[in-house]
Amino acid sequence: MNSKLNTKVNSGKYLVASVDRAIELLFILESGPLEMGVTEISKALGVQKSTVHNLLQTLLARNFVRKTDTGRYTLGFRLMPLGLACTERLDIRRIASPILNELVNEVKEVALLAVLSAGQITIIEKVEPVRQVFMVPRFDYCNTFHSTGLGKIFLAYGSDDLINNVMSLTLQQYTQSTITDKTVLSQEIINIRAQGYSVACNETIEGVTCISAPILNANGKIEAAVSVSSSSAWLGKEEYGPMVRVLKEKVKLISEQLGYRG
Repeated sequence: MNSKLNTKVNSGKYLVASVDRAIELLFILESGPLEMGVTEISKALGVQKSTVHNLLQTLLARNFVRKTDTGRYTLGFRLMPLGLACTERLDIRRIASPILNELVNEVKEVALLAVLSAGQITIIEKVEPVRQVFMVPRFDYCNTFHSTGLGKIFLAYGSDDLINNVMSLTLQQYTQSTITDKTVLSQEIINIRAQGYSVACNETIEGVTCISAPILNANGKIEAAVSVSSSSAWLGKEEYGPMVRVLKEKVKLISEQLGYRG
């Protein structure tokens, strides 16, 4: 059974198992295929199909999931306003949004704003140029600490616990350029701290390069990270310098609004 279903949490408090299963079911639909059947969900969730059926009926009633024409299940539309309401309540998103728009207008590339949520990378804002010429492929950033610009920034500026946790795992290889040697990754972290930005070129998806920088709060701790993504064919190493200068200028502005004074 998935470890997320454990009813006892670190604080010593207890979760309501049925609620936790329903939430885990939503996670499975989020990360799985576009549509899933009861049998697939049952295997992924590690519970009987009858239990899955009951959970789905409850979630259907609240529009958290919906049944497709094929008789399979996918995420429901009720989640959309909830997600929007959540991000609108984030001060960092409100502060960063106008500056991210400035960034995109200047570099003409896609910008992402990310935070750490429960130890995972979570994208809370995406800004695209008015005339987009490059589409960043959709993928799950959650645990790509070693292979994305955003992930490397969180490693470089995050807690020792985060670094130790990532280093305790097998580093998944996505492409031939993915860093899977932990000694190499450790040196990369040192370099990022020294230069104030990270680069990931073809490390998660072939043909995609991202440059990232941290947003720091009043205590000098990382609050979020911003990345600029482009085609590796267009964003060669000779373009890194100008891109980095603009990116660092914009994250500095956001950091200052959070009280950071350097």
